[in-house]
This record gives sequence, structure tokens and C-alpha cells, in this order.
Amino acid sequence: MAAASLLAGISACSSSSKPEAASAATEAAEQSGAEAEVAADLTPVAAPENLVALSSLRAPAQSLDTVLGWTGLGLDWRALAQTGAASQLLPILDLDAPVDAVATLDPKSKNKPKVYFAAAVGLTSRQAALDAFRGMDMPVDPVEPGVYSVRPNENTLCFIAPALGKAKVRLVCSENAESLELLAPYLTRGNPAQAAGDAAFHLELRAEPAWRLYGDKVQLLELSIPMLMGEVSIGNAEFDAALRELLSSSVAEVSSLAAELNDLRLDLHLKENNPAELTMKLGVSLRGSTSWVASALSSAEGRAAAAPDVFWKLPQDATQASYQSKADPQSYEPALVLLERLAQSGLGQLGASAAVQKDWPQALHQLLTLMGSAVSAQGEVPERLLGASPDAREQLRARAGYVLLGLEDESKQLGAFLERTLKAYEDPALRKGLSQRYGVKTDKLPKVTSKKGPARLPESRVYELSLPASAMAKLYDADDDKSAIPSGNVPLVLITARDGARSWLAFSSYASLAEERLAGVLAPSGPEGTLERRAGLEPLRSERANVAGFWTVSALKQRLQRKKLDRTLRSLGESDTPMLFRANGHAQGPSGEIELHVPSQVFRELAAPYAAKP
Repeated sequence: MAAASLLAGISACSSSSKPEAASAATEAAEQSGAEAEVAADLTPVAAPENLVALSSLRAPAQSLDTVLGWTGLGLDWRALAQTGAASQLLPILDLDAPVDAVATLDPKSKNKPKVYFAAAVGLTSRQAALDAFRGMDMPVDPVEPGVYSVRPNENTLCFIAPALGKAKVRLVCSENAESLELLAPYLTRGNPAQAAGDAAFHLELRAEPAWRLYGDKVQLLELSIPMLMGEVSIGNAEFDAALRELLSSSVAEVSSLAAELNDLRLDLHLKENNPAELTMKLGVSLRGSTSWVASALSSAEGRAAAAPDVFWKLPQDATQASYQSKADPQSYEPALVLLERLAQSGLGQLGASAAVQKDWPQALHQLLTLMGSAVSAQGEVPERLLGASPDAREQLRARAGYVLLGLEDESKQLGAFLERTLKAYEDPALRKGLSQRYGVKTDKLPKVTSKKGPARLPESRVYELSLPASAMAKLYDADDDKSAIPSGNVPLVLITARDGARSWLAFSSYASLAEERLAGVLAPSGPEGTLERRAGLEPLRSERANVAGFWTVSALKQRLQRKKLDRTLRSLGESDTPMLFRANGHAQGPSGEIELHVPSQVFRELAAPYAAKP
């Protein structure tokens, strides 16, 4: 991407700038081009010191061909590139060879990091490149035998130099001569693309050089704690003590993690068959084991599992679903103790009753210590509940969709937490404190009701919140046109139920939909209507993960209904094809990664509206 931005700067350079006469040295170099190439230094070069970033687009032309082929639009990017400024560059670029970019840190800059950066792309031939750049009136000068400089604009300097690898000549560009002279040898005579392996695109961020050069600056975080305390202190000794301990622990964890972080990696693979898909893998590796993150990654490997049986009972129409294998609450118990102390003292400061100060934080702590597996699903409101022409109120309600959550919860902690949350919400002492101390109009707070749930749902309860439509519109970023916001309240319903040792929760603005979805997982009539019949999920049955599931474009659209994205999202086609994801931790390193698999069909479905246009 960085290389592409530099090349875009080159192609955007005005061709109407005043030509400069070639110097005698340039003319001599042109006349003895063969001799210059022979004399050029092609000695292999190792990676520079303090390398902190490396990216490689292994075969740009092939990647574009593959992705555009998946869309089914029949676009020829080569023909499109023949128009405009790019038409002068395309013939000289070797887009079958890698496009690379690297960045290093200057070890001499002790206080403020100084980054050297450069990017390189293959050229079809040196002479063709020289002719093209001169034809665009860009200054070209010899640097050394076989190497020329070209300045596309005042902010970009490039070298045209002999290279090892697939492209025998490369264009290396940077913002300044210092970066170019340092990194051009590696980008022409090194092998930065080697790190990509068979990935179409590889990005690697290395942390060790930054820690070695600037790790001592982490102590500034510790010195900032008193300043932070001054900003967030509420004058309650117990709360402030717990907060200080939490900040100190957080700073210690950040310091340990920064010292142990080895690298972050992003790899994109384009698989053209069996099955055709884009695979995105985001990975992290550490070189130590003292931080909490290192411990969590190491222990996660032993808890990885395939999707549990209950996952396959989730609704077939879910736009996204996931499962989480067993957790290890003991690893974060100290943090939960601190959280409970903060909640207790904070509620005391707000004026809550003694019972609420004790019960609600305790219930939260106990809920977060559940160590069993969990499953969840999210989906849209069926059209049958909306009608043919839903008004503004129904459209607003539909934005909530439905959410299902199932937890291994033998001691019924979920139900206890919800009941204590309701008691805290209705606590007269808390409401009085909020009113007198902070001016909150507690009589205007949304009303919440609780009642026994439907008989067909074991041990069920229904909680209903009447939320003002204006508040819900703001929550979903749908308040641009104030006149279009409906008046009155919008119901939000939460239903809980039990199934053996598992607690279930369903949320929607439609009580009938929440009840229907819960009944479907608690007593399914058969595999029909469940994920058991959903195509494209087969790998989840056998491949082990700590967290796994699928997303769809429909789910992303539902989540990202925001003003700035709405127009773009609406321009794309609909797609309910599952995109599988997995997250795993490993003891080796320790390390971890998140994978996302996007079938080629998704690209075709997203492009469908454009395929239909003449």
C-alpha cells in the first residue's frame, strides 16, 4: 500500500513541467549503458539493522486478476489503466514481480524516533523507464554506474537501479535521499519478499528494535499515574486506592508486553480453487512469558475445541454466530477483584444502599468467573414481522435485530446478575443520590419491568425496557433527520431461560421473535431451521479453536449502519455466504492468530448490483 501511494504520486506528477536539458554526464551514461550495467554492484545485501516494518505484494498483476475474476464483472484493469496518467507508467512496470516496502529506525535519534522508509517496484527495463520519465519531464540524473535518480515531484526521490530477483531493474522511492541511500541496496539486492512466503500480501511489524532503542521510555507511564489519578479521582479513598492499583497493574502489564512483543503479522492468501477464497491471517508472537497476555496465549492451546453440539442448534437465519471454548477465569481473578472493589466504592460514592453496594459488584464478579463454553448468534428481524411498508418506528425497532447467548452456567449466575442489576437500577437510595448529588432527573429514566416468562421456556423471565425513540435513534446513529424520528417509546425485550446447566438469553425489540428464537434452541423440532442445515460451515465441525464462528456481509451491514458508511454499504450487493473465522493461542512463542476466510462467492455477490448495470 505504501508503495502504491508513492507510485500514485509519480503518476499524478504534472507532465507540463518545464523540461530540463540532459547533462553531459547523463548523455555519456546513456551512450555507455551496457558498460554501466556490467559495472553495477549486484552483491547480495542483508536486511538493514533496526528493521521495524516490511511489506510485500508478491504478484500484483496476478492478485488483481484473481480478485476481479471473482467479481464476475469482466473488468480488464490493464485496459482501464491505459487511460489517464497511469498510462505512461504501466508499460514500464513489471507487476508480475513483487512490490516491497521497508522501514527502519535511526539508532542515533535517542529521544524522538526517526523512521527511514522506502518502497520498490519492478521495471521492465532500465532504458524504457528512463525514456518514460524523461517523456514526463521529470529530472533524471546518473548516480553511479547503472543507477539513475529521478524526482517525480518535490516530495519524492527515486532510484532506477539493477536488481536481483524476478525484476532485473527496480524503481525505489522515498521522501528523502537519506532514506533512499540507506534502504535502496536492500530493496534491490536483498530479498524482502522472502518473508511473504506464498502469501499474496505480507505485512510485518517488528517490535524488538523499538524496544531496544526506546524501551526505557516506558517508565514515563509509571510517572504519569499520579497525573492520571488527579484527572479521574473522585475523592473517595477506597475508590481511589483501587483505581491506583488498577492503573499500576495496567502499566506493569503494558511494560511487560512491550518488552516481550516480537512481531505483528498480516498475511493475505488468494486461493484459486478447492475452495476459491481469500484468507486473512493476523498473528502476534512474543519472546517472553511474564506478561498476562503471554500466559493467556500459552494456556489457550489446551482449551481449543471444535464447535460444540449446542452451536448447531442456533438459528439457520443467523447473520453471524460464534462459540468460545472454556475460559480460564483464574488467570484474570486479580483484575476481577479490583473491578469489584471499584464497583463497590463507586456505588457508595453515588449513594447506593449498602445491599446494592455489596450485591451488584459481587454478582458481576461471579458472572465473569464462569469458565464454561459459550455460544452466540445474531440475526435480522424477519420481514413477516415488519410488514410490506414498515413505518419509521418499525424501521428503528428492526435495527436491533435479535441476539442469542448461551452460557454454561450451572450456578445460574446470569439470572442472578440480571436480577441484582434491576434492583440496583430501582434502588431508592441510588436514585436519591444521583438526583441530589449530580442533578439526574431519575423520574425521567426509562421504565423497566420484569415478569415470569412464557411457560414453554423453562425458568424464564422477561425484562422490558421502554426506551425513548430519540434515544434509540441516537444509539444507532439514525438521528440525522430529527423530523423523521418517531415519537414515543420503543420496547427492548430481554428473555432468559434455562436448559440443563446452561443459561440462555435472547434480546430483541420484538418479544415474539426473542421467544421464538429461544424456543428454537431449547426444543428444536429437528435440524431444519438450525445451523445444522447451513452450508459452508463444515470446517467448524473438526478444526479446533479458542473462538470461532462465521460472519456475513449482512451482519456487517447491520452492525455498521452509520451515516458515513451507509451510502457505501447500500451500494454493495447482499451476501449471506458465511465467512469463517478462528482465533487460537499457542504455547510456542507464545503466539496467537486470527483467521478470516472469505469465499470467492462473496465478491461476486457484492459486485452483483454493478453487473446488472448496462
